Amino acid sequence: MATPINLSVMKAFDALDLLSEDRPELTAEVVARELRMSYATAHRFLVTLEAVGVLITVRRGVFAPGPRLARLGRMADDLAPLPKTLQSTLDRLRETLDESVMACRFTPRGPQCVAVSQAQRPISVNIRIGTTLPMLNTAQGRLFLAHMTPRDRENWSLAQGLDASAIAAINPTLQEVLACGYALNRGDNEPDIAAVSVPVLVEGRAVLTLSAFGTLGRMDSAFVDLAKEQLTKAAATLT
Repeated sequence: MATPINLSVMKAFDALDLLSEDRPELTAEVVARELRMSYATAHRFLVTLEAVGVLITVRRGVFAPGPRLARLGRMADDLAPLPKTLQSTLDRLRETLDESVMACRFTPRGPQCVAVSQAQRPISVNIRIGTTLPMLNTAQGRLFLAHMTPRDRENWSLAQGLDASAIAAINPTLQEVLACGYALNRGDNEPDIAAVSVPVLVEGRAVLTLSAFGTLGRMDSAFVDLAKEQLTKAAATLT
């Protein structure tokens, strides 16, 4: 029998994932709206996180990262750093593919961009480091979901407040992704934006995704084949 998951802990980390360079502070209103919970519950999460030093109050009702969160962040960087060659690998991929390339890490709210190499063309698609993408309708998110066990997917969907039908509907796609080793997004998340993504696997676990992304018109079958090949080779070097 699987060990029950504490959904309150998962929600607390979901709340922390709302922090970013563009949003360095949180309020109960923001947490309640984005995590689809009541104001009282959101406020309780924030006050509890403040009580343990993960957040601090910067003014009435406004919370920012606290000393304990900063210490954990430094520890995470020390203990689980990104590959030292990641940026140079992305730069080489960008030169080969002539498209923007990025790497994402898993977060419960969705894949988060941790490194990017922007295409050097007058018109290209860009993304900023720290941006969190949707899980269900992006190539990166589908890769992370595909490499979860069915039980982990179920726990994740419960923590995100998703109906079971949402995962059931995407399961055939996830099986296909797992079988072929890559995922595609052809305007599923943003109209006219496409991506091809492969996982960076460590002992069968997806720790990162590498993706080439750009305008839908440039992502024809020839480009997808080239991108799959180059991304897969690059992922192998990073492990």
